[in-house]
Amino acid sequence: MQPPAPQRKRPWALLAVAASCILAMILVVGGGITFLALNRGGPEPVASDPTTTSESIEPSDSEATSTEETPTTEASDYSEFHVLGLGEFPEATPEELLGVMQDNPLTEGGLPDVGSCDLPATPTAPSQEQLQAVLDAASGCLNQVWSVASSDRGLPWTAPDVVVYTWPDVPSSSSCEADTFAEDFPRMCNLDSTIYWPLGYGTGTDLEDEAHVPGAYLWDLAYMYSNSASWNSTLVFYQGELRNQYENTDPEAFDDAWRRNSLQWICWASAASMQVTSAAQPSQELRDALGSPDAWEAGEPPNDITPENRARWISAGFDSGGDLAKCNTWTAETETVS
Repeated sequence: MQPPAPQRKRPWALLAVAASCILAMILVVGGGITFLALNRGGPEPVASDPTTTSESIEPSDSEATSTEETPTTEASDYSEFHVLGLGEFPEATPEELLGVMQDNPLTEGGLPDVGSCDLPATPTAPSQEQLQAVLDAASGCLNQVWSVASSDRGLPWTAPDVVVYTWPDVPSSSSCEADTFAEDFPRMCNLDSTIYWPLGYGTGTDLEDEAHVPGAYLWDLAYMYSNSASWNSTLVFYQGELRNQYENTDPEAFDDAWRRNSLQWICWASAASMQVTSAAQPSQELRDALGSPDAWEAGEPPNDITPENRARWISAGFDSGGDLAKCNTWTAETETVS
């Protein structure tokens, strides 16, 4: 599963910091991280009122002793979240799958604080070695966040590696197809648990003050880690199956699902980036810029999200204190995820 490709608004000079952003989210279920973010299904079915007659009729003895059998629908084995095994896919109704997305271990509880996180000074146009160094350091911090969060919930976790490369020289060692890589966005290849990062990409490249650059790369990488959290927990397969079922039956729910997942990911990224030591966090100026609707484009339908809602969920993550319930887009009102 590949994460949503960012859609920057260029140039965006907000504040003296002159920040920029990533994410317009384009996720695709099945081919890499470009798939996430979904919608809710239709209204819950309700039982119809029993038919009535204008006069009361006493049942006969035979009627009184018999009971009418009413069909019941048993919940599937996937109506509640559990970690899926290798090659296992959730066979459930859209309502059940939506329920899993609304209520699973990553919709509650907190992310842990990281006791130590040192990011090296990084210029706005780093060399391949400098970029690799700051991403490796940021990865070490984010691994602490998600490994503990996963362990606390009984979820598996495999820390992704980060490989910086120069486009278009896609590393031949990658397990993902070369034509799934892009010049302007990292490739999360879950097949080999590696984030392939093209030199020249990053929010930090749009900043004027180098003091804000390391925290910007931490935030960028935290977004890629949202994909890893969803993949390792196997939650991505519940969301993917939900979207698959909506694709040919409910296009509106299909698109809404994409938005919800995309916005949850970006909220997770902001939340995780604030669990590190204060010196490594995105600066207040950068957080203000990222949380401004002026920083974002809506994107192209159907993969569009209003700048106001994107900024809403970015800010919710920054202000969450690590509380994952603050990032539960699946229970949010539709107008907040449009």
